[in-house]
Formats: sequence, structure tokens, C-alpha cells
Amino acid sequence: MSQQHHVASHAQQELAIKPSINTLAQGSMFWQPEFRRASPWLEHTPFLFWLVEALQPRQCVGLGREGVAHLALCQAIGRLRLNAHCFLVAEGAALEKDGSKLSSIEKEAQEIASEQYPTTSHWLNTTPTRAIQQFDEESIDLLLLNVNADDDSVDYLLDRWLSRLSPQGVVLLPGIARRDPGCNVFRAFEALRARYPNFAFHHGDGLGVIAVGQQPTMLLHNLFSTVDSAASSRVIQDIFARLGRSCRDKLTTQEQRVMVQQLEDRLAVQQEKWQQAEDQQASLSNQLATSDSERSEMKKRLASQEERFAHERGRLAERVSSLEEFNHELKQELMRQRTQSEQRETERREQLHNSEQALATVKEEQAKLVQELESKDQALEKAQVDIKQTVEERDITSNQVKALQIELAQAQQDASTRFEELAKLTTLLEANEKALTQEREAVAQLNTQLSQQQDALARPSQEAEALKRQLEQQRHEAKVFADERFRELAILTELLEKKDTDAQQEIDRQARELAALVALLEERGIDYSSATLSVRRGAEANVSTDNSASSESDLALPFTAQPDIVKKAPPLNKRAIKRQVALIESSRYFDAQWYLAQYPDIARDAKMSADPARHYLLMGGFEGRNPGPDFDSAYYLATHVDVAQSNINPLIHFLKFGEKEQRSIKG
Repeated sequence: MSQQHHVASHAQQELAIKPSINTLAQGSMFWQPEFRRASPWLEHTPFLFWLVEALQPRQCVGLGREGVAHLALCQAIGRLRLNAHCFLVAEGAALEKDGSKLSSIEKEAQEIASEQYPTTSHWLNTTPTRAIQQFDEESIDLLLLNVNADDDSVDYLLDRWLSRLSPQGVVLLPGIARRDPGCNVFRAFEALRARYPNFAFHHGDGLGVIAVGQQPTMLLHNLFSTVDSAASSRVIQDIFARLGRSCRDKLTTQEQRVMVQQLEDRLAVQQEKWQQAEDQQASLSNQLATSDSERSEMKKRLASQEERFAHERGRLAERVSSLEEFNHELKQELMRQRTQSEQRETERREQLHNSEQALATVKEEQAKLVQELESKDQALEKAQVDIKQTVEERDITSNQVKALQIELAQAQQDASTRFEELAKLTTLLEANEKALTQEREAVAQLNTQLSQQQDALARPSQEAEALKRQLEQQRHEAKVFADERFRELAILTELLEKKDTDAQQEIDRQARELAALVALLEERGIDYSSATLSVRRGAEANVSTDNSASSESDLALPFTAQPDIVKKAPPLNKRAIKRQVALIESSRYFDAQWYLAQYPDIARDAKMSADPARHYLLMGGFEGRNPGPDFDSAYYLATHVDVAQSNINPLIHFLKFGEKEQRSIKG
């Protein structure tokens, strides 16, 4: 019974809350901002759209630089076709020539405002205090106070601008949910809510809504009246918080798409570098193979040269040995020739000495003979004189005369004999002198021959030394050549090893980056293949004004997707995709053959036609394609707005929730 009573009270509470929600519901609260950037106002843009439709302002003024809120107001004014103006008051808001005073987001917001909303958007380059004089009293319906978190001048600004607000004027104060040290905005809001009707949102950084006018519109009166009911206020806050989170999620999805595209570009660059590294590695491998072949040929050449050098060394060693033997023999022959020459010289000197002694003896004998001849001539002359005297004296006998004649003839004969001996000795002396001269010439010739033999003996030694030097030089050149080749091979080997190491490190780094990317995508619940497919299709398609996902415009399709349907799949991991595909295939509302026959563009694509249930889950349901004849996806999304905003596949939502809630599936 207690459980039934609890259910009944809960039902009564829901019945009490629903009228308050119905009195505030407007289509503009489900709009999506065209300009989505990181901002405290991003999660409050659905309330800004609702507020513009509920307030119907003529003039909106934003104090401080805030492009997201300003463009959201301009977007709402344009879609509602209101005759209103939206002002942004901030010192330095005008675009400088060098652009130094504006951030990239502010530049982009200003360019979009000037291009798309030239009659609605106005940028005032002045301070909030000076800008007060530019507006008439009771001319501003909506005032946005964009003040810093530590600024305590909210009361001052509101007092200064209060006279410019109309009877239905509303003031918006962001950042009331921040409680960081130094943040004073929430205290200013607490002080203001005691003076004026108000409503507070706590999602994002918080937003305070203050009705300073005495004549609020009916919808604003309904909003402020819910403050008395905590349950009603919480329901409204939850609804706008969910709508705000959808805007933030779309920004996150957009940033993730950009990040995925950047990662894909980086991956493509890395793959290109990888391919270049592989090509370079292949080239280096070819160079290494060529170097190996050259090294093998070089080794063969060195081996053949060493064999030739060894053979040449053997021949040179034999030649040197023979030359040394010949040199030894020449030295021995030279020594023998010298000994013989010395012996001959000694003998010749002895013979010459003997000959000189004999010649001296002969000369002495010749001198003695000459003296004897002279004495005999003198004796003969004396005898002749005596004979003459004797003859004259006629005292000498004839016998004595004959004896004297005989003695004279004997003396003449002895003199002739001595002269002949002297002639022989002279001839012998001349022959000895001639022989001595010949011996001296022979000794000189022997000395010349000895010098020639010494030169001839020195020449082979010189040739051997020259051959040795040539051999050493060739050996040194061969060693230097081999060392240079080995150094070149070592450098090439080291270079190739370094290239292999760098290429492997680059491959490992790319693999780690790819693994980190996949892990990041899986951690965020994004299927890498589906995210990549959606990004690639999104780059090729036109983006609609409410930032809907890309349509398959690259195919010649007879099917045209509905423009108001969200054409994107929510981020799902592989396990969730597999589970939901199995749920669709087991449903009686899905007919694969009918799906392919109804949509020939899917049937023509081999990849999509292989798994039509997967295509319907990720793309077809959001494009308004029907899974079978008994289920209308476009009608289901258009009829049930909460399903469209939840980004859940229509058939998946019906099978899980809609069938129990008895939601309609066809018009």
C-alpha cells in the first residue's frame, strides 16, 4: 500500500508540474546556435532563443565582449523576423587595422555579424558608462551584463542603466554559479534578487534572470511564478540544462571532428613519411647490397692483389737472393782479382827493381868498359906514339911491332865484344822498360775493370733496393686503398644501421601515436571507423544552418533527406554498434531486402549494401529513411522532438522506449 501511495503522489506531482512546462514551451528553445565557440553563454543559448521569442525585444544591449551571446540574439531576431537591434558595447570592439585588440573568436564573430546581420548587429567601441548617453530612456528591453568574475560593479552599472530599460526590461547576469576565490558576481545577484523578480539557472557557470521592468510579458510572468515551486523550477532548470548540454555536446563533437580530421591529416603525413622512410630504407638496402657486392669484389681484388703481391714478393725474394749470391761471388772474385793484382804488382815491382838493378849493373859495367876503352885508347894512342917513337928511333924490333899489332887487334876485338854486350844490355833494358810500361797499363786496366765490376756489383744492389722500395710503396698503397675502402664500408654500414634505427623509431612513434589516437577515441566512446567515415562525409557535404550532419550528396540518389532531421549518429563504440545492429535485424520493422530495393543508392554501394542494418543505424534513420514499410523514421523524429534532440536512432528508441510508451510510428 505504501508503494502504491508513493506512486500516486509522484503522479500527482508530475500532473502539477506539466501545466507549468506547457505554459513555457516554445519552439525556439530547441534551436541550435549557428556560432558555437567555447563561451559561458554557449549552454544558455537555448534560453536566449526562448527569451527573445517570449520578450519580443526592440533593442538588446550587451555590455562587454561576448560574441556567442550577441550572435545568438541576432540569430533569434532574424529567425523570428523581429524589427529589433542588437548592440554590443565594449571598448576596443571595433576591428583595428592590425587586429591586435581582438582575439580570433572575436574577429570571427564580428565578421559573421557584419556579413549575416548587417541591419541587426551594431558594435559600439566605447565604455559601458559612456554608451549610456547613446540610448533613450525606456528603450532597452534586454540588457546583458558581461562583467568579470571579480568585478563588483554590477549594482553600479544596473543603477546607471536602469533608466534606459523599458517597462518589460530584463537583465541577464552570467557566472552566478561560480564560487571561485575572488568571484563576486553571485553576491551581486543575491543582492538583486531581493529587489526584483528573478530566476536562476545553475548549469554551465550559471545565469541570473532579473525582471527590472514593471510590466513583464506573460511568458516571463509564468517563468518567474515557478520560483515559488521548487519542483517546477527544477524541471525548467533541468530542461534548459539538457538543451544547453546538447549545444555543448555539439561543440564538443565539432571540435572532435576537427581533431579527428587533424589527426587523420597527421596520420596521412606520417604515413607519407613512413612510405618515404620505407622507400629510403629500400634505397639504402639497395645501396647496402651494392656496397656488399662492391665489398665482395674489393675483397676478391684485394685477395688477387695479395696473391700477385705474394708471388711478386717471392720472385723479388728469389731475385734478391740470386743478386745477393751474385754480389757475394762478385765480392769474392773482386777480392781474388785484388789479391792477384797485388801479387802481380808485387812481382812486377820486384822484376822492375831487379831490372833496374841489372840495368844499373850494366850501366856500371858499361861505364867500366868505357873507362877501360878510354884507358886502352889512351894506351893505344900512347903505344902508337911509342911505336912512332920506336920506329922513329928504330930501336924497336919487328917482333915487338907484330906483338903490339896483335895486342892492338885483341884490344879492338875486346872492345867490339864489350860494345856488343853493352848493346844487348841496352836492348834488354829497353825491353824491360817497355814490359814495365805494359805491366803498368795492365794494372791500370785491371783497376778500371775492378771499378767497373764494383759498379756492376753495386747496380744489382741498387736495383734490389729500388725493387724493395717499389714493393714497399705498392704494399703501402694497397694497404691505404684497402683501409680507405674498409672505412667507406664501415661508414656506409653505420649510416645504414642509423637509417634503419631512425626508420624503426619513426614507425614505432607513428604506431604509438595511432594507438594513442584509437585509445582516445575509444575512451571518448567514438568508433574510429564511423567517426572517420562521418568526418570524410562531412567534408564533402554542405552544412545546414542548424549544423546538421552531412548528407550523402556525392551519390546520385533518388532519395532526398529531410532538412529538419538530424542526420548524424551518436558516438558509439564498437560493442554498442554491434548490439544495436543485432536489435534492428531481429526487429519485425526492419526488412533488409525492402530497404535495398527502396533505396537503390544503398544497393549500388558494395560496402553499405553488405550490412544495411548498420547503415540504417548510423545514417539512414537520421536521414529519414525507413527500415521497412511499417515504420516511418521521418514521422517519428518530427512527431517526437525529444527523440530528435536525443540523437538516438528512431527505431532503436521505439524498440527500447517508444513501444512501451505507445508512441505512434506512422502518420
